[in-house]
Amino acid sequence: MSASYTRLFRILFVIIFIKLLFLLGLFLHSYDGAARLQRWSHVDVFDELLVDRRQMPSWEQRLRWIREEMPSFPLEELLARENSRLPSVKCGPAPDLMNIDFHNTYWQRAINGNLTYYLFAAYYDNREAVPEAPLVRLLAMVNQHQDNSFKYPEIFCQLWFEGRADPVIVPVSEHKVMWPFGHAPRRYYPTFLSCPLPEGEEQWIVPKMVSLLANKCDKARNLLRVVYEVDEPTVAGKSVANASSPTSAVPSTDPKFVVCVKAMDFPYEDKSWRLIEWLELMRLLGAHKVVLYDAQMHSNMTRVIKDYLVTSPGFVELRRMSLGRGEPHVGPHFHHYAMMADGFNRILNEMIPYNDCFYRNMYKFDYVGVFDIDEVIMPLGNHTTWPELVKLARIVPDYESRTPADCTEWVSFCFRNVYYPRYPERPKVYRNLSSSFYMLQHVERVREHCNRGAAAKCLHDTRFAVGLHNHFTFFHTEEAACAAKSVPIEFAQLQHYREPDTKSLLIDPIVDASIWRFQPQLQARVEDRYRRLGFLPTEQELAKTLEKRRLRDELQLKEAVGGA
Repeated sequence: MSASYTRLFRILFVIIFIKLLFLLGLFLHSYDGAARLQRWSHVDVFDELLVDRRQMPSWEQRLRWIREEMPSFPLEELLARENSRLPSVKCGPAPDLMNIDFHNTYWQRAINGNLTYYLFAAYYDNREAVPEAPLVRLLAMVNQHQDNSFKYPEIFCQLWFEGRADPVIVPVSEHKVMWPFGHAPRRYYPTFLSCPLPEGEEQWIVPKMVSLLANKCDKARNLLRVVYEVDEPTVAGKSVANASSPTSAVPSTDPKFVVCVKAMDFPYEDKSWRLIEWLELMRLLGAHKVVLYDAQMHSNMTRVIKDYLVTSPGFVELRRMSLGRGEPHVGPHFHHYAMMADGFNRILNEMIPYNDCFYRNMYKFDYVGVFDIDEVIMPLGNHTTWPELVKLARIVPDYESRTPADCTEWVSFCFRNVYYPRYPERPKVYRNLSSSFYMLQHVERVREHCNRGAAAKCLHDTRFAVGLHNHFTFFHTEEAACAAKSVPIEFAQLQHYREPDTKSLLIDPIVDASIWRFQPQLQARVEDRYRRLGFLPTEQELAKTLEKRRLRDELQLKEAVGGA
């Protein structure tokens, strides 16, 4: 009896086990069962979100980023001073972050009576040709126009040196206003303040920081990094390195060139293709570096510059800026409106990037050119580069003989302006070249050059220039160099790719294809950059574009016929 019960239990157990296996199979084949099994056997998808899991950047990396964001604020130098445990200071304690009166992101403020100084940057100047050197120059916007009868109230610079507790305090010796052409209410004027270093053990040491204040023993409300950028060895004040051939065993004696460009304020107009062509032409002419200031550009122009920063490091530099008077540095729409709303205010602010670029690069380059991206100093004849051109400029006569015949040095070599308008109604001169090249296609110009002082552009000698306008120097070392020489148009010209203000000049244009000497190299380089950036359309995109143009032309023709 017990044996039969045992057999029955075994049969029942097998039946139950088979049913359980069947139910388990059904469950695993269902969606919910598979999902549950996956969660049991794998990591939950929500445990692997695609978020940034990088480690916190190092303190050194964060300091480098802060230096890029706030180039004039000396955070590294200030922290080094705080960590050095210097003794306390009775006269002129160094300000800390909470004491700084920041203004419109990149500026700092100082007040002296009725004068307000908005400080942008400070630079160390020890050039041999500068009589008052060594000194620190502060670049500022001040609510005082040039007026020879006005006497500035006394104001002081606190100069901070590494390892020294007390600041060296000196009175500002000079205000150089870089706008002698009139004034208007509520405007601030670009001004250089001179702070000469006194004789003594610190005279030839570069200060780390500088403050500007009315009472010399007060704690200042501003603190600027003193810029002193020397990267290349020099001989007799001139650079001997060749940045275009860094691996050359024999240093080149050719002069080096940097190009400074004003604020790039193009939020709505895409000039990326023209920017590429212009940059590559600058490189072919001999520019070693191009410095641009970002006033909020079209996204494609930003893409172009970022691509150059990656592929040509050292050739292109993009710097930050804002308006000195205080118009908010917000999105591109209001900023563009503020730039355009008052042309006088915009022009006054343009002096800041020109001079900031000059003083950041004057020890590394021999000549500085201040251009817009529609301007090119073009050598003519057998000369094709700027190094050849400045050597020639030293021996050719001065147009109209404005400078003395016995001059051996000039602050600048200047070149007369000639306009290359669009002439959209005229057929292409170079039919075998794509319209995606602006300067290579626009080779018709007005017949007459402008006179010597009208819209000329120059190559400024970094040994002698002191304050720059976009067309000339405001100040230079007059004892060491003559005024600017105007190079005759047989040897070079400033090619200006825009419409002339005087429309009568548009009549009777001539073809001047000097730029075609660069066509093979320039075309190849530009097309390569177009491909890198994806600016060239695919065959399908091109076909769609041509079809849209055909339909548009048909519509315009029907409207014209119907209207007739």
